[in-house]
Amino acid sequence: MPSRIPLDPKLPKAFDATPNEARSKTQLDQWWDRPYGLTRPDGRIEVRCLNGGAWDRSTHLGIADDYDAACALAEAKQAEWLRFREQPCTCLDEGRVTVVRQPQRPDEEMLELASFSTAEAATEYLRANFPEHLPRDNRSEGMGRAPSGTALLAPPTAALPEPARGLRACA
Repeated sequence: MPSRIPLDPKLPKAFDATPNEARSKTQLDQWWDRPYGLTRPDGRIEVRCLNGGAWDRSTHLGIADDYDAACALAEAKQAEWLRFREQPCTCLDEGRVTVVRQPQRPDEEMLELASFSTAEAATEYLRANFPEHLPRDNRSEGMGRAPSGTALLAPPTAALPEPARGLRACA
């Protein structure tokens, strides 16, 4: 059974009109990565979550016909988003290819995992340490694509040499 989500919670004023970076630690601790439901006039439930899918509001995860379906939708869509958000990505800077994990919250920093002089070396590092995040055929399909219905935060790395294609680039 999926985790139960709050239904029609009392949200802070201007909750969906506040940049994530401007939110207090208290608000982030209370709402970050915690899906909730809002009852629509037709009785269906809109599922939302403050999770970084949008820079200034909660992310729309979908609409469900009833509470049980809303809980299942919240669990599935949030898990899909977390898998995407946790993927390592590459940054190109001054001839170096750095493998990083983007911050998981607005009050966190980017985490540098490794740095290499070539894209090929970075790709090998990712193959060895994060094989689940590389596409099977090493084309751009799979990596650099957000879960369905979610905006892409970092573009695919089409400009990288062929061995590095398919890696998600830092924004």
